[in-house]
Amino acid sequence: MDKEVKVKIEKVEELLSTTKLENKPGAIIYSADSTLVKGDFYFLGQNPGGNDEDKYGEDTILNQLVNSGEHNEYTEGNWSGPYGRMHQNNIKEMFEDLDIDINKTFSTNLNFVRSGHTEKYPGGDEMFNRHASLLWPIHEYFLSIVKPKVIISNGDKARKIISKNYLQDKNNYDEVELDKLYWSRKQKCKSQDGVLTIYDKKLKVRVISIFHLSKWEYKDYKKGVGWLGSKINQAIG
Repeated sequence: MDKEVKVKIEKVEELLSTTKLENKPGAIIYSADSTLVKGDFYFLGQNPGGNDEDKYGEDTILNQLVNSGEHNEYTEGNWSGPYGRMHQNNIKEMFEDLDIDINKTFSTNLNFVRSGHTEKYPGGDEMFNRHASLLWPIHEYFLSIVKPKVIISNGDKARKIISKNYLQDKNNYDEVELDKLYWSRKQKCKSQDGVLTIYDKKLKVRVISIFHLSKWEYKDYKKGVGWLGSKINQAIG
């Protein structure tokens, strides 16, 4: 492991230990460790889902952190079941359409504790939010390094929690409501500008979300991805 990367991972390990969640099932960094560098984008899921791999040994947040190395979960992971594979492929196709290199984009989740579905998170939304709050200092550390112009949220849950709890000087809220698909509610994509205070420094950022990419085939997200692309282009200039 590169010395600089090793120092960063050790810092994350130290921050994780203060949460007392390190032995919970889950994962932190979904992209290669080397993506933890300055960049325009920060890709954020809600929390880790199903996992049928044992490449890290026991399924704990700590094991994944110290053993994942240059593994990129989106391009190299073995997501289980047809819906898992569809979700994984949808993420990859979205990045291709946005013309963003997923292999160079730092990727993580708002909450690092695993659950098969967010709706089935042990303890429900209250516990999800409590854990997300405990883990936020790790995001502060990540954000202090990446300094993104845009946070891309897979699903609106992460965007909503960031906007409610951490985003200041909010402005330029926008959303698009697309056609209802099948049995589901209409999909919405949302965008919000604001400022995050990271170690007493102000980070101007645009937080955008797409309807969660696990629901349908990719063709049904194309309009939403196009809208996100326009919002990203405005933000990065």
